[in-house]
Amino acid sequence: MNKLFALCIIAATAASATAAHAESATFTTKQTSSQGVGGARPDGTTFGGQMTTGTSETVAADGKKWSGTHKCVGVTMPPNDTTYNARIICDNSDPSGTSATIWGCTMPAKETNTVFCTGWAFGKTGAYAGRRGTMTFVGLDGTGSGTSQWGK
Repeated sequence: MNKLFALCIIAATAASATAAHAESATFTTKQTSSQGVGGARPDGTTFGGQMTTGTSETVAADGKKWSGTHKCVGVTMPPNDTTYNARIICDNSDPSGTSATIWGCTMPAKETNTVFCTGWAFGKTGAYAGRRGTMTFVGLDGTGSGTSQWGK
């Protein structure tokens, strides 16, 4: 359960903090800290949440590169939520400004332990102010990679 959040949160942040320099970009992320909470219901269903921080490296479609940071909070969803097993919210920062992202993520795949996420970004300051974007992410063991696409 905690591994899921570590992966998703890492991905979530780097993704949104990446695209102010260009319309589209790719990124990699690395978790730097993690703290989880949670438990189990009487029927054995587990639940939990996690706070993580991390760093990101981004490459825009035009070749420009930059680094960023993020902090995220994620929670597992009830078993009847069939679209996403976890939701994550992140604050992101890079030299161009700040943004927030919200993510929907799957539980780790049994065969590979990989997490897949789809995200939406909302610009707060600087080059991101007033902009919205979409993100994708794949993560494993505290690292991940993804894509970002920002609108105007």
